[in-house]
Amino acid sequence: PLIPLLGNFHQLPPDYQEKTFAQWGAKYGDIIYAQFFMKPTIILNSVQAARDLLEKRSSKYSGRPHSVLQEELLGWDRFLVYIDYGDLWRKHRKWIHGFFNDKTALTAWQVIQHREVSVLLSSLVSSPARFETHLKRYSSALIMETVYGHTVRTTEDEYVHIMNEAMRRSVEGEGAATSLVDFIPILNHLPTWMPGAQFKREALVTKVIVREAGSRPYNMVKTQHGTGTAKPSVVESLIETSVREGSLDQDEIDIIGTGSALYGPGTDTTTTVMMTFFLAMTLHPETLRKAQEEVDRVVGPDRLPDFSDRESLPYTECIFKECHRWICPSPLGIPHRATEDDEYLGYHIPKGTMIIPNIWSVQKRPYAYVYLDPQAFRPERYLTMDSATAEYADPLEYTFGFGRRICPGRQFADTSVWLAIAGILATMTICKERDATGKEVIPEVAYTSGIVSHVHSFTCAILPRSEQAKRLISQTNLNIGMCG
Repeated sequence: PLIPLLGNFHQLPPDYQEKTFAQWGAKYGDIIYAQFFMKPTIILNSVQAARDLLEKRSSKYSGRPHSVLQEELLGWDRFLVYIDYGDLWRKHRKWIHGFFNDKTALTAWQVIQHREVSVLLSSLVSSPARFETHLKRYSSALIMETVYGHTVRTTEDEYVHIMNEAMRRSVEGEGAATSLVDFIPILNHLPTWMPGAQFKREALVTKVIVREAGSRPYNMVKTQHGTGTAKPSVVESLIETSVREGSLDQDEIDIIGTGSALYGPGTDTTTTVMMTFFLAMTLHPETLRKAQEEVDRVVGPDRLPDFSDRESLPYTECIFKECHRWICPSPLGIPHRATEDDEYLGYHIPKGTMIIPNIWSVQKRPYAYVYLDPQAFRPERYLTMDSATAEYADPLEYTFGFGRRICPGRQFADTSVWLAIAGILATMTICKERDATGKEVIPEVAYTSGIVSHVHSFTCAILPRSEQAKRLISQTNLNIGMCG
């Protein structure tokens, strides 16, 4: 039921909205119309509906709703995720696509990926209890090295710290502030001293941190470029091109925004999938054993898995997919916006309507035999999947978004997570921790609510599979160090 001015806003819970949307879908159908304050909204609870609108009609549904909070108050106006469809979006998209979708560029990044997997494995051997910290460092290191040419040694790295702080404050600001300011934009004009404007005072502080988080690593690369000491990276290449074309003054703000846009989504989602993998392996030792048998058979004990092994490791691939489905990294994706009026299955969709793809609902609903028992972690569900079924049930087909707004860095993220998972399967054992009485500690399957789901911290036991595996990790680190 609609309430004047509020619309359906009173029915919207503050957390885990994807579950409420899925309940609405089960009751009313895959396509739900709602109105939040004065903003018309369509919620898509099926792959078919999302594909029909966001991909097949992408020319009409590639816009973004304007976020007063994120773009105006917090300063993410040059963040690709929030840039509306148009020339500026095409400029940023073209830049990122050239570095993370081009086959030659992706091959060039493999040296960094192999090195960071080796560092990750070594860290898991030396301090396994800190595995969550090591996974966060791995995710951050990959982005900082490729985007800025900066090698991250620890999670206390100054650039990583300020980037993470900017992201944390931005996400934490998405409570009542977003609910009100994004749906009632006039609240943006409240004086900061006025009671009720606390969200605005906090946003102003965050905006300073956001600007610093983007400009500090950019200025590092710019200085290195001037002295001829910059390492190859996305930002270095963009600076070089802009200097050569005499457009750096105009491009600078966009280069800064591109760097920030690659860091946030790239680190958060990678960490979530990796944490999901550790949680799943802790709870399902039989799955771990089966995957390790496959890796042992294909790769052998004398080297770490390589990208060339991927097609020969089908069960590992199934685990990789199930980690993206079981705990959805981005349950509601990022909303799209209809850029013109449209008709779909008898629905009139006005220009400006916000379109929300409920990816969580897609991944948790039963699809015949494929998603039977969707709450269970069951990699085997993909082994007999034909191509027609995969189009609708393979989580890699929609986890990264839809249509023209699909994540441009998805191939790099995909290979980074796969290589780490394969390396861990080859060398490490993951099992339940035991308490002081010797009883197994069973971790809870729980995650946070938000744009990105973060797996709750948990404990598990991690150790090398053998002395030979331990030596392999040490030797690989030594070889990479000599080459680097």
